[in-house]
Amino acid sequence: MSSASQQLPNETLHAIFEHLSPGSLAAVLRASHRFRLVAERILYAHIALVESLHRAAPTARRTAACAHALLARPHLAEVVRRLTVRWQTDPGPRDDYIAAAGPVLELLHQALRGLVHLEQLELALGLAGGTLDARAVLDGCAFPNLKVFALSGVGRGSVSPKLYHAPSAPIAWFLAATPSIEQLRLLDCYEPLELPPDALPNLTIFRGSAIAAATVLPGRPVQLLGLVGHEFITERDLQRIAQTSAPIKYLDLSMMSVTPILLRDISRHLGAVEVLKVKLALRHTLHFALSGIVSPCVHPPLAYRLAASPLTPHPQSLLAGLSPVLGAFTALHQLDLSPTPVDGIARGNALEESALCTTWARACPALRSVVFPSRTEWRRDGAADIWVADAAAATVWTRY
Repeated sequence: MSSASQQLPNETLHAIFEHLSPGSLAAVLRASHRFRLVAERILYAHIALVESLHRAAPTARRTAACAHALLARPHLAEVVRRLTVRWQTDPGPRDDYIAAAGPVLELLHQALRGLVHLEQLELALGLAGGTLDARAVLDGCAFPNLKVFALSGVGRGSVSPKLYHAPSAPIAWFLAATPSIEQLRLLDCYEPLELPPDALPNLTIFRGSAIAAATVLPGRPVQLLGLVGHEFITERDLQRIAQTSAPIKYLDLSMMSVTPILLRDISRHLGAVEVLKVKLALRHTLHFALSGIVSPCVHPPLAYRLAASPLTPHPQSLLAGLSPVLGAFTALHQLDLSPTPVDGIARGNALEESALCTTWARACPALRSVVFPSRTEWRRDGAADIWVADAAAATVWTRY
């Protein structure tokens, strides 16, 4: 190590090393003892472990090695602020994976019990439907500063209770003991969570199933809700979801296929939504249009009036028929349809998309931004009161 680097204070070295990649930091660790003391605090502050576990080699070796390192160097536990463990497993029976995961999870469990300064913990273990539950990893752990918590890949998952016979311990016990959580993601929890009324007082973001949301959201200040799972949500669950202590302003429905009927039901309970991201089930929309539940556009442009079958509404006219549903979101100013699949569905051109913006804006006067399945974004120019596509799209304007 040069004399010049020896004269640099640790604070300066820390500022320099912060800009290095994990691979470069690993090289710096081997340069000198002093460099190691500074670099390892940066390297271990944010740990992300992503492993592809195939059935022929089901052991998470990187996770095990990291847990060993944390247990062997207890002084590093105080610097870890974020930990992500994501296992990607093959489909099929879980038995082989569960057997291989046991020793690794025991090591991870021991390491987690020492990470008392964690602020973000994400565990995606890819073992949903097996016999593993959250207690194998989190029992006895306390994270007083935890702000972000995500758990998936454990317990029953979306498997029917009639087909799942292993005992399952919902994560409610851990949530009740961690009041600092502000963001919660439970993507594989399809069970009610019995939480005491004073649990999670600072929760502002929740992503998970409607069943879990219906028991977590009431009385809590959740403003961003992301739902996953099936195309059906009961009226009772929607009523309970709407009982947050603050209005839900951001609604993400991109991880489930949403039918017009479901969107209509949601709009009746969550009318204060300002930003809506949705993956529409367009084939269901076609069925509903033909059945009269969603009415197609009365005057579609001539180009696709001539091309379309008299019995099959054009996809753009189907989208125009959603105006009454969107109109129920009186505060809606941003609509994102980019998750909607377009395979087998005709893509609309810029003129059609701009016409849809105009149609929807009549129903939603607050609407200012629309992103279509084509991923083209349109913004409403307030001064000129026209819709303008982004720079990547053809320049087409339509007056409101």
